Amino acid sequence: MSGIVLNFSPKAVQCVEGDNDMPDIEIPCVQCKQIFVFSEKDQEMFYQRNMMPPQRCERCRSKKAALRVDAPSRFEIVCDHCGRHDTVPFQPKVGRSVLCKECHEASRSRARAGQ
Repeated sequence: MSGIVLNFSPKAVQCVEGDNDMPDIEIPCVQCKQIFVFSEKDQEMFYQRNMMPPQRCERCRSKKAALRVDAPSRFEIVCDHCGRHDTVPFQPKVGRSVLCKECHEASRSRARAGQ
């Protein structure tokens, strides 16, 4: 029987105190060595899906996912609102405005507030 066994030493993983049944856990990333928080919400999701706890921080996970062969392609854009260079996961259409992530989120929050 082969499997991955996670052996967290008390120095490597520290619980963040709280009143919850599953406290947030601080885990060192195996790639960049930075400490990241494995939140109670994420722990619940991983548990429900029968997944092992993450070994990489969100940033390193997204970098690793981008290197996969089947990773979706991204397209370079210049934001029509602020002029910032960014990438988007879709082919921009000619004649349609395109926004960077920050401007898109800001416009969505303004639209929600207006409803």
